[in-house]
Amino acid sequence: MTKRLRWLLVVLATVCAAVWALVQLLRGGQDASGVSSIVSMVLTSVGLVLALAGYESTRRTVPQPVDALQHARSAAETLAKSLLAAEERQLRALVGRDEELLSVTFTRRPDGGSSGAGPDRGQLTSSGPAASGDLPDIVTYYRSCTKPRLVVTGAPGAGKTVLSVALVRGLIEGRQPDDPLPVRVSLAEWDMKDSFDELLTGHLIKAGTSEERATWMVRNGFVLPVLDGLDEMDPGLTDADRNPRRGPDGRQLPDPEAPRALAALKVLGNHGAMVSRFPLILLCRTRHYDALPSGSHLEHAVRVDIDPMDHGRVVEHLTTVFRGEARWLAFVRDLPAHPVLRRALTTPWWLLLLKAVYHRRGDPSELFGCATERALKDRLLSLFIPAVLDLRPAPYDAARVRDWLGVIARHLRNGPGAGERVDIHRPQLWPIAGPARVRFCDSVAAAVVFLALTLPLLLFRESPAPWLFGTVGIGVVLLVWEVSRQAGDRPPCVPWGRVFSGATLTLVIDTLPVALVLSVLGGLLALPAAWLAGTFGLASLVSFLPALGVLWSVLMGVRGVTGPGVTHAFTGTYAPDVNAAVRWRYVLRGDLLLGCAMFVAAGISIVMGRWVMSFSDELVLSSVPVPDVVTFGLVAAALQWVMVFGGGRRYLVFLLCVRGRLPRRLGRFLRWSHEGGLLRTSGGAYQFRHRELQQWLDAG
Repeated sequence: MTKRLRWLLVVLATVCAAVWALVQLLRGGQDASGVSSIVSMVLTSVGLVLALAGYESTRRTVPQPVDALQHARSAAETLAKSLLAAEERQLRALVGRDEELLSVTFTRRPDGGSSGAGPDRGQLTSSGPAASGDLPDIVTYYRSCTKPRLVVTGAPGAGKTVLSVALVRGLIEGRQPDDPLPVRVSLAEWDMKDSFDELLTGHLIKAGTSEERATWMVRNGFVLPVLDGLDEMDPGLTDADRNPRRGPDGRQLPDPEAPRALAALKVLGNHGAMVSRFPLILLCRTRHYDALPSGSHLEHAVRVDIDPMDHGRVVEHLTTVFRGEARWLAFVRDLPAHPVLRRALTTPWWLLLLKAVYHRRGDPSELFGCATERALKDRLLSLFIPAVLDLRPAPYDAARVRDWLGVIARHLRNGPGAGERVDIHRPQLWPIAGPARVRFCDSVAAAVVFLALTLPLLLFRESPAPWLFGTVGIGVVLLVWEVSRQAGDRPPCVPWGRVFSGATLTLVIDTLPVALVLSVLGGLLALPAAWLAGTFGLASLVSFLPALGVLWSVLMGVRGVTGPGVTHAFTGTYAPDVNAAVRWRYVLRGDLLLGCAMFVAAGISIVMGRWVMSFSDELVLSSVPVPDVVTFGLVAAALQWVMVFGGGRRYLVFLLCVRGRLPRRLGRFLRWSHEGGLLRTSGGAYQFRHRELQQWLDAG
């Protein structure tokens, strides 16, 4: 509920109370008790306005820009620690068990007249046996550029992700209190309807901070976005039959008129008070970036292109990692005589894949029998999953792992019009079982939960009013209709240890006062409605108004839970790895906690609504028995809770609908895949380790 709407409702209630008081005074004939009731109602309305004003003032937690700057600095310092730990885990998963960084080098490439200046060449790291002593590492290179804007391009598998993770880790380690915090952000699924600041704020929330702190950081320039996935925002070129147009290397050609990528570059080229001073790092495939019109390239930026690895560096790296192993010495000795394999290993991705496949056992020289590059890559990819299982034993077999990952890969291929997706969000995988199937099964499950909550209120009472059974029936119909239309992609989540925490306290502070204030509206609006109904001779409506007033009070009261309660209490409950945080029991815990808050708010609303309506001479509260009124209000609260908060229920329905196609403990499987190097993380989402792995699994 917006601030404007809150004030509109309060003003409307105040006007209704004033009109009712004026009508009562003009009618005259009140005794002392009646005058006291009128005065109490007027004072209640004034108190309602003052209460809302006080509530709004407490929401202004940062009244001065200086305070916001200090809070943003503190928030960045706190978030940096968790991001550093996450990036170190990510780098280890990308590099491999030997933890030996590749000797990746890059060369500055002039790109337009307004580009920045920097050293001619650089390298991933200045340490290691193959590192060049005269080249700066990636962190030193970035800091020595004349402008804080860097574009990194490279061939598929050239090492852009490893370079970006190493850069983020190095910048965080050497960060000063006033330096912006580097945060890796995926552009692939950026909804261009959202502003760039909203994109950054959303990713900071996923990274483990609250919405308020994320807003402070973005507004005060404490974010250094590291943007990946520009080449994944649009589909490639197709022919007249919508078949992919491929180049000599077999890859789909990029679209030079890629609308989303061009729109993103336009936004980035105009962001900030002074564009040249707004720091950012952009990663993209060379072919995709060069295919775009040169005038659309990022201005005021230094562009570097990752160099292919030469044969000498490949040999030196393998010799260092597998020192003294005869199988690897023989492989290195015979490698120059096999151009197909030698050419493939100039790409870091295939070199890392080679190490992972033959790290413990097997003879890499068997790859010399692959006559074509396609056969070589298929062979390495087919051995990758068994090698991961060998290094990280799990209760899965290679065939099942491949099938499960293939299901996810095909789900990503069947994406929206933006083309093939890359981000894997576990709460968004439910369409795998069929969108209609999960929606309808979830609507049935929601109806069962709703009936389980409401029928005991009716069946365990003596002679409940018949209209209550009709109300429950209408509620079931509305519930099935609404739930069948929901997506449920972002369920509220309460990680372990946060039920009795500051987030819960924030929920209580944000919901109960709002319920206290807004629930009065139902009773206040019932007063003039009763007078008008009595004037026009609608006695039956007057007799039912106490129940309708309580219903309105409950609906207004629980709005505080579905609105600011969730927004301000649980936007910061996602850990740096959002998929690790969103577990079924965490989501279910969030549903139950928010349900408790809604029923408490409903109880307050029932009491306040009845109390306000007691001031009316027109309403006869006894026309609807108190048990029926309470039951009516609780039915309304149950309907709202089951309708709005069902992430845990839908995930359970999804697992039942998809059984056999995905593992029963999907979250554990995805975490194992990430730890084994099959998946990586980017912006709080899982991604396949490489696009070629995703496409190979999709085709399998």
